[in-house]
Amino acid sequence: MSEQIRRVAVWSGRLRFTHWVIAGATLVLIATGWLVAETPSVADAAADIHYMGASVLLFGLAVRLFLGFFGTGAERFEHMLPGASEWTAVRGSVLFYLSFGKAPRPNWFAHNPLWKPLYLLLLLALGASALTGWLMTDVPVVGRLYLPTVHGWLAGFIGVVTLAHVYSVVLQDTKGQSADISAMLNGHRYFSVDRDTLPKPEIPQVSIRLDDISRD
Repeated sequence: MSEQIRRVAVWSGRLRFTHWVIAGATLVLIATGWLVAETPSVADAAADIHYMGASVLLFGLAVRLFLGFFGTGAERFEHMLPGASEWTAVRGSVLFYLSFGKAPRPNWFAHNPLWKPLYLLLLLALGASALTGWLMTDVPVVGRLYLPTVHGWLAGFIGVVTLAHVYSVVLQDTKGQSADISAMLNGHRYFSVDRDTLPKPEIPQVSIRLDDISRD
């Protein structure tokens, strides 16, 4: 079977920008949050950076929210829910990750079907973390919830999902051919296409009559 590799635009520039803004702010918040809790000697300086990172995160989440409702293509939230035809790819992705890339890697166009609901859950967790972080300085207890503890739980969940996301993307990039990591930089993924399924140009039929040859 002959194959052809096609380079296809998948991620828009504004979606890639939002992704890296949220990713960078999240990493800064995780690091500075740990410093605030575990290293009293630099807690004040880390807290200042933590608050700046939170502002950047809120900006990224606001843009992502706008794209989710008013964007196009893969930017919209409706494309982040697995369709009925994608559950096979969901099961295939689980096997692919658990086998460390030894099982066949399923194909998808934009968002990995397994990660679609996890992305939405991660965005909700980031929003809730920002809200609890903002409230807990003045109102540490809401009902029976101690907000600093809830904030810590959310931070732990976000950290685990972030590590899982990095693992999955690296595994996909090293075991596959779609260039998932560079796709979030240049917006393009690579797809293998069977040449036999590609449309072929029609070759015009040329006929010459013997009478035309004899006239020359």
